[in-house]
Amino acid sequence: MIEREQSLQVDEPGHLSFTEFRQPQLRGNWRNNLVARGDQLAFAAEVVRFGFAPDEFALEVERLPGKPSGRSMAPRFAIKVENIRTRRKVTYYGGPGRAWVAEFLADLIAGEFGYP
Repeated sequence: MIEREQSLQVDEPGHLSFTEFRQPQLRGNWRNNLVARGDQLAFAAEVVRFGFAPDEFALEVERLPGKPSGRSMAPRFAIKVENIRTRRKVTYYGGPGRAWVAEFLADLIAGEFGYP
């Protein structure tokens, strides 16, 4: 007997998925693609995995001054992450060789943004 997996897709407002309706508030300079879409999705996935909803957070990005060279490991942007409910904020730095989502995850696990 072959068992078939059934996929249940839930689009109701209370579901903790990453959709256009349940995503972090994006503030600042997002139009210049400073933060990769993959980073945005990884951020949302970690938020949901630890019981938060993506729309409980605001992300504000700011380009850092200077003109980086192609091989520079200097940060290119600062991203401020805020839990809107608890008003807790932490700033991370992104760019080549930097893992701001991993740093955020460590802080999320440590309770820096409160608990769901």
